[in-house]
Amino acid sequence: MKKIFIILLFLSSTTFIMASEIKMMTENYPPYNMEFEGELQGVSIDIVEEMLKQMNSKKKKSDIELLAWSKGYDSVLKNKNHLLFATTRTKSRENLFKWVGPITKTSVGLTALKSKNITIKDTSELKNYRIGTVKSDIGETLLYENDIPKKNIYPIDGVNSLATSFYRLENEKIDMLSYETTVALYSADLNGYDTDDYEIVYTLQTGELYFAFNKLTSDEIINKWQEALDTIKKNGIYTNILNKYKIK
Repeated sequence: MKKIFIILLFLSSTTFIMASEIKMMTENYPPYNMEFEGELQGVSIDIVEEMLKQMNSKKKKSDIELLAWSKGYDSVLKNKNHLLFATTRTKSRENLFKWVGPITKTSVGLTALKSKNITIKDTSELKNYRIGTVKSDIGETLLYENDIPKKNIYPIDGVNSLATSFYRLENEKIDMLSYETTVALYSADLNGYDTDDYEIVYTLQTGELYFAFNKLTSDEIINKWQEALDTIKKNGIYTNILNKYKIK
């Protein structure tokens, strides 16, 4: 019995260490991750909080650092045991990170004011427009992958990049925003814009959101985080979180 107790204590301590040594980073990406009334909230935030509980970690959502996307992306590329979420898993990113997920489905597209009457049938037509992006975001990456000239792409940076993007749309500084469509419209609403004034004029890609870890993170850590996610999916906690934010 003493040996069994020691083994269980060791396993519990190992799990705790695995959760505690990870530097967790996110961005303003509502409703998946966002700061509201001074507190981090959202689908991914709630999921991480429950995963930490599953791993017996003393870390809480208050330990998650809110950064501009480009800064977090650069950090997770360069630093062992760094985690960035929610990250779209794509072919071009596949070998850059180790992945835990999926968190939920995602769709990246082009959002524009209905009053602009923009119709897009093919990506080649995007060369006729000024397209806003968030620096290093998948919305920007997909434009380059579709051979859209750099002169047509208007990237911005910072934790308030989405609020700035809709200001630019409203003031005709850009014609469209290339971004995750659920997040784009949710952000418009949060920033006081009428979402009925906007539409998705073209879908660039559908996929899934994941937790992206630096490649040097051990497989043991990755497996523990995946097990924690799988557990809350099985016990119903995950579904309750999605329902809370009305995510299908």
